[in-house]
Parts: sequence; C-alpha cells; structure tokens
Amino acid sequence: MPGDIDKKYAGLLEKKWTSVIRLQKKVMDLECRLSEAEKEYLSGAPSREKRSPGEWIPRPPERHSLLGHRGPITRVLFHPVYGVALSASEDSTIKVWDYETGDLVSSSRDKTIKMWEVATGDCVRTFTGHRDWVRMVRVNADGALLASCSNDQTVRVWVVSSRPR
Repeated sequence: MPGDIDKKYAGLLEKKWTSVIRLQKKVMDLECRLSEAEKEYLSGAPSREKRSPGEWIPRPPERHSLLGHRGPITRVLFHPVYGVALSASEDSTIKVWDYETGDLVSSSRDKTIKMWEVATGDCVRTFTGHRDWVRMVRVNADGALLASCSNDQTVRVWVVSSRPR
C-alpha cells in the first residue's frame, strides 16, 4: 500500500509547478498585450492629462448642431479615436457624423447610403447596390472609404470618389 501511495503522488508537485509556470507565462503575455493596447489607445486619443482643466467642460455655443433624423434619436456614440459620432433614430436610420467638419453619412431601410452637406442639408451623393436594409455604415480615418453592412448578407466597401467594390 505505501508503494501505491508513493506512485500516486509521484511527480504531482512537478506537474503542478509546470502548470503554474505555464499559467504565469500566459498572464505575462496578456499583460504585455494589454500594455501595448493601452499605449496605442492613449497615443491616438486625446486625454484629460493632455488638456487643461478648463477644456474638460463643454462651453456654449455648440460646435455643430447635427440635424437630419426624422424621428426621435435613441442613441449616440462617439468613436474613441476618430472625430465621428453615430446616432440611431426611431426613423430606422443610423447616421455617422464627422463632428470635426460637419459632414454626414447615413444608412437606411431604403437600401441606400447617402452623404450629406450638413450646412445646407443637401444630399451630395447616394450609394446604391444593397438589396435590403442598410444597417450600418462606417467611415475610415481619412474619409476615403465607407464600409456598409446590410440585411442582404453583404458587407460593401465604397471608395467615396468612385463605385463600390
């Protein structure tokens, strides 16, 4: 019996120690990835540390008053790095606003994506090609590309100055 017990526990400490070392390595790898992601986020986004306390509070008048929804607005989100905001409305549209310039891109149930001149309210360009409700549209950092997704089970990338790809 004593020999069976010795066999049962032989190498157990070594196995546990190996598991601890493996887990510690994974933790260190994840901490490194987190640190890199935090550096990338902080380098691209303005932070309170980089601004004076007087700039933390918005001051009237507003920079832009972005009008364009035909129903109550139910949600608004800011992109953490780029100067765009998204708004969703009960009129079944999602709009992407460039709040630095005032430009607007909208998607809708009418299967189109539209670019708007906010100052005048004029539609500057209409992108057609989806066969069903366009659920969302995103603009890349330099404003040269749009990506849209639709209920027609497609994602399309649009070059703003040409046709869809």
